[in-house]
Amino acid sequence: MDNSTSFPQSVDAIRALGLRDSVVCLHSSLKSFGHLEGGADTLIRAFRHSDCTLLVPTFSYDCETAPPPGWDLPQNGMDANPDWGVPQAYDKPGRMISRDMGAIPARLLADADVVRSDHPLNSFAALGPLAQEIIAAQEFLNVYGPYKAIYAATQAFVVLAGVDLTSATPIHFAEEKAGRRMFRRWALDGQGLPREVEVGSCSDGFNRLQPHLVGIEKSVAVGASRWRVFPFRLFIDQIAQAIIRDPTLTHCPALDCPRCRDMLKGGPIFAPKGDMNV
Repeated sequence: MDNSTSFPQSVDAIRALGLRDSVVCLHSSLKSFGHLEGGADTLIRAFRHSDCTLLVPTFSYDCETAPPPGWDLPQNGMDANPDWGVPQAYDKPGRMISRDMGAIPARLLADADVVRSDHPLNSFAALGPLAQEIIAAQEFLNVYGPYKAIYAATQAFVVLAGVDLTSATPIHFAEEKAGRRMFRRWALDGQGLPREVEVGSCSDGFNRLQPHLVGIEKSVAVGASRWRVFPFRLFIDQIAQAIIRDPTLTHCPALDCPRCRDMLKGGPIFAPKGDMNV
C-alpha cells in the first residue's frame, strides 16, 4: 500500500472539505501522513494555494519564570512546589518553539510572510490574507484573542490532521466561553523582562468531549492521515455547552491534577483591583 501524500492530494482534500478561502485552525502530526512528498512545506503550500489563512499554536514553555515575591492567586492551577528551572527570554526572531508543537508549526515559523504574536508562553502564528488581523487580537492577558476574532466574524474551521482532541487548543477558548477564567503565569518576554500572562488549562481529558461533537464533523483520509474538520463556531458552542452541563468532562485521568482541579472550580480568583499583593 502506498502511504505517500502529494501536493495535489492535499489541495483536493482542502477543496473537498470546503476549506478554501477560510481560516484554518490547524493541529497536526506530520508523521500521520506516512510520507508527505516535500514534507511540511507541501502542506503549508497547499493551504496557501487554496487562499486559506493558516493559524497554529507556537508555544514556548521554556520562558516560564517564578512569579514576583508576594504574588499569589487562589485556584490558579499551580503545583505545590514548582520547579522553575532556568527560564529563557522569548526569542521570536530565532523562531523559538517547544519541540512538542510539531514539525508543521515549526516550519511555518520559517516562512518569510508568517505573522507571530509576542506572548512568551502561548504564542500563535498565522499565514495568509487575515494573518495580521488575527494575530493582533492576542495580548498577554488575552491569550485566546485570535480565536475570539475568528469567532466573531470569520468563516473558520478546526482541522485535526492525524491528532485527537487533546491537541485542539480552541477547546480552551470554549472553556472561557463556558465561564471559566484562564490561569496566570509569569514569563520572560523578548527583552528578558518578566511579564504576567494568561494561559490555558490541562488538555489531557479533552477526548471525553468527542460525543458532544457528533453531527458537525467531516472526515477524510489524506494519504495515511485522517483529517477531522469542524466548523469553528459550532465546535466552540457545542463544547462550551457541554462543559456548562457537566464541568467534569474536561478532567484528565490524573485525579490530583492541580490545573483540572482548579479549572473545574472556575479558575483563579482575582482580588479587587488595587488589592493584589505584588
